[in-house]
Amino acid sequence: MIKSTDVVEIYNQNYFLEQVDGFKEFASFNGTFGAMFPRYQLNVELLNLSSEHSLLEIGCGRGEVCIYHALTGGAAKGVDYSSDAINLAKAKASSLGLSVEFVNSSFDQIRDQPDSYDRILASEFIEHISKDEGELFFKSAYSMLKPKGKLLVYTMPNTLFRRYGYPVYRFLNALRGKNLPKVMDDMVSEHYRLYHLNEQSYFTLSSFVKQAGFKKYSVGYDIRKISDSSEAGIKRLLKSVLSKTPFRHVFLTNLYVVAEK
Repeated sequence: MIKSTDVVEIYNQNYFLEQVDGFKEFASFNGTFGAMFPRYQLNVELLNLSSEHSLLEIGCGRGEVCIYHALTGGAAKGVDYSSDAINLAKAKASSLGLSVEFVNSSFDQIRDQPDSYDRILASEFIEHISKDEGELFFKSAYSMLKPKGKLLVYTMPNTLFRRYGYPVYRFLNALRGKNLPKVMDDMVSEHYRLYHLNEQSYFTLSSFVKQAGFKKYSVGYDIRKISDSSEAGIKRLLKSVLSKTPFRHVFLTNLYVVAEK
């Protein structure tokens, strides 16, 4: 089984400046909420993150959320095993005159004490580590959270959408004369199987948090991401309706879990 540490070299500067969500916004990012990529804004909202909270972000990448939190007066620590990511994060924080703790390390090498953080964020991280590493991550997060602290894990895609929802979606589009590829776009990269080691669903995320000891948690779907603006209203309505039915587990993607210790 491939572990995340086996493929660290693919997470280089090119990856963070030309591929990862938000790379276009990063050059002009000034640390404010409005300047962040929408997913990072949603991460902040889902965590109910405020300046009195101590934040640990695992897989922090370029560090936008940590930098935003530090700018508001919060204590933030960002961890990423890519040295290129950490260098980008440190340079951005320095350019804004901020002091933010960024650490180049694998998540399993963190030696913070139990009950250290009010909030822990792992945004588009869990799919990049193996299943065994995922189990360790959730247990470590549970330990490091303070009582009543919150963990947010945001991930894409939903494996059930890949397997069952996308073929239906593709068929419906074919009826409209719009031919979609048989394989989803993000799977065509030659490195795809090295990037995504552990894709998730509602049920696997639920299992992870329960095994780690969390009793209070909620798994949801990000329905704000609309790719085709000409049909945004219809798509948003359909997603809103689906999000209230069991069909959400098959036809929605971009999912997250918020768990409270």
